[in-house]
Amino acid sequence: MIQRRITTLLMFAALLMPLSDASAQWIGRMWGNWPNIDYFVTITSPGGRATGFTNPDVNTVNAQVMDGLWQYAIEDFNVPSYFEPFQGDQPELLGKPFTKFVIDHKQDARDFTRTHFELSDGITPKIFRNQPPTVTQDGVTLSQTLWTIFPDRLDQVVPDLTADLLIPLEVGYAGGLTERRRLYAWQSPEQDDLFILIRSYGRPDPPNVPDARVGARGSAPSPESSTANPVFENLYIGHNAYIQRGGGQGPAGEVRDEGAVEIGSRHRTANLGALGEWDELYFYDDEQKLFYARDGDSANKDGYRSDGDDRGEPAPAEGHDALELAKAARISAGEFLESEYKGKLWLYVSQNPTTFEDLSDGNNWFLNEPNTSESAQPRLIKRVSGSNWRSTDGGTRPEVYDFIVEPGTTRDQRIFQSDAPDHKPTSVNMWAFQITWGPWDLQPGQWVHTVEAWIVAGPHADENKRVGAQWANGSISFDEKEAFLNSGRDSLMKTVELARQAWRDRRAVNGTVQGKEVSWPIGVAPSLPLGPSWPSNVAYKSGPAQNEIEWAGVSDAVGYNLYKMVGHETNLPDPPIAVNGNTLITGTSYIDTDVVRGERYFYAVTAVDADGQESSIFATRGLGDGVSPFSAPVNDLTQVRVVPNPYSILGGNLSDGGFNFTGQPNKLLFVNLPARAIIRIFTLQGDLVTRIDHVSGSGDEEWPLMANDNNQFIVSGVYVAHITNPDTGETDIEKFVVIR
Repeated sequence: MIQRRITTLLMFAALLMPLSDASAQWIGRMWGNWPNIDYFVTITSPGGRATGFTNPDVNTVNAQVMDGLWQYAIEDFNVPSYFEPFQGDQPELLGKPFTKFVIDHKQDARDFTRTHFELSDGITPKIFRNQPPTVTQDGVTLSQTLWTIFPDRLDQVVPDLTADLLIPLEVGYAGGLTERRRLYAWQSPEQDDLFILIRSYGRPDPPNVPDARVGARGSAPSPESSTANPVFENLYIGHNAYIQRGGGQGPAGEVRDEGAVEIGSRHRTANLGALGEWDELYFYDDEQKLFYARDGDSANKDGYRSDGDDRGEPAPAEGHDALELAKAARISAGEFLESEYKGKLWLYVSQNPTTFEDLSDGNNWFLNEPNTSESAQPRLIKRVSGSNWRSTDGGTRPEVYDFIVEPGTTRDQRIFQSDAPDHKPTSVNMWAFQITWGPWDLQPGQWVHTVEAWIVAGPHADENKRVGAQWANGSISFDEKEAFLNSGRDSLMKTVELARQAWRDRRAVNGTVQGKEVSWPIGVAPSLPLGPSWPSNVAYKSGPAQNEIEWAGVSDAVGYNLYKMVGHETNLPDPPIAVNGNTLITGTSYIDTDVVRGERYFYAVTAVDADGQESSIFATRGLGDGVSPFSAPVNDLTQVRVVPNPYSILGGNLSDGGFNFTGQPNKLLFVNLPARAIIRIFTLQGDLVTRIDHVSGSGDEEWPLMANDNNQFIVSGVYVAHITNPDTGETDIEKFVVIR
């Protein structure tokens, strides 16, 4: 079925506090990385394993399938004499008519091409409203590919943009249909839990189509594609959606042995195993044009609770082996690991073929035809199990046409009926959804459009911990627990209204999308009130017993927030808490003295305007090694100390009251060193483990991995540090203990 590189789009969403009041959450995690639009979309969330820690809040890889693959189906298609899908293996079909014809990506490079749009490495252009910032740590400029304008990739800054980010794409398909996509995102905490995607399907004349004669994955104009088919009769556009498998906080839940490592989940490296099944419940509101899913209560898996209630995928109780193994992900006892609602909202579909620029209400099928009509949109939305999926990978094109279109049926038969809210799934299936639009009769030069919003909404991660613990210890009732989990729908609907507002307020943008061989106007774009820019320059600097932060002022900001993450750049509360509390910083610098020598710190500076709108944390976030306060050098070698000593792998994090450096579980720190020193580590038997040359001029030097010269972790035992001051010849010996 869906061998399509799909996991699940996971972002985060809204909070319930108290249990009956849901409000929009700060998420912004999509701004750590964002999708490079393709026929599938991957959104990787910030952090991950960069510092040796599992991302605490979201999956290391958050994947799409708010998008998924798409197909087009038409009647009476005349195959051109040069047609890439049939060129090598079905030449007898060249120049022949098809009563029912489908293109559905299964032929991959032979079905579609982006080479006329993308630059070299397959990365599509990025378009920002504001110039990405320059961020330095201890004088070194961070290399942030996503936050850099690359002119050779045709990245741009377009100040007239109605969103903070636009990612475009153009794809040419065999047969002559072209798809153009415009994905919009906003950075403000009140707006950043949705994307809006405009899809436009048209017939440029001549179109670019796949053509291997001009190279691998090549494309070339094909005048014959238009002359062979002067009209695409009864054109249907099919979309797929695969909305399941854990969400923003949850497992990518396959049923496995509890000890099995789960692929794609934050539990993968945390060793929590598969908590959840594919027990999503699905709902479709034809009036709202809203399709959404939430976690259900499986009828055949108990999860970790003795009563068998696994809705929300509660984490194990305190003391459970799986919870101990999951400490790297900072999962707490009873925490709800899947509480979000994830949805697709459709805002627009062209009723008649039109121009590329026309997205007027007068041509919005939703507004002009009641749902009681047989031709109301979508034509079809259905749930399909893996074994029942139909594609040209194994099926004939007429068979796939019938799967997409379902001719000879009524709309009532073609529209998915929602699950009952109390339904308990009894089987594990890889459910995918087929959504079909149309039909249209499309001529060369004409276009049709669909517009959709991708939304994920649900409680904060910290609320999942708090209420999950209450449910685990019996201090709240079943109804109160259900009210908490149900509150995600309130947040979903709040964001639905925000998406509708963005579409109502749409306007034409002055700007042009530049592709490799094509260009087109940005055109009509959804619009929301825009917040301030991020600071254009931010510098983080390690200082003596402090960290120093400076940034450039933002013209429309009334103040700034500073956020701090200890140990790794994903160590941020949800919702985040500014170092400066509720009082904005009015200057452009800050000295943080609430720091510990040897700990790694990551900061982010945001601008806040008079309306309370805030710029993105991820634009200015520190990465890599962060910054770390240091001490002044000491010229008395007898003052040198090894920290922690003894070292224990189970020593816990300093930030949690333990002894090991947060996010650096295999690190020792030598303190009170002279400006220069040579540190040689020996076993008690006199074997040299490694040599460390201290040349920084500070009083501190770290041994970050406690590994020997063969890159192997040292074993438990007593070790000797022989320290030499090369400027004076003095030496000293310090012993330390390692327990693994």
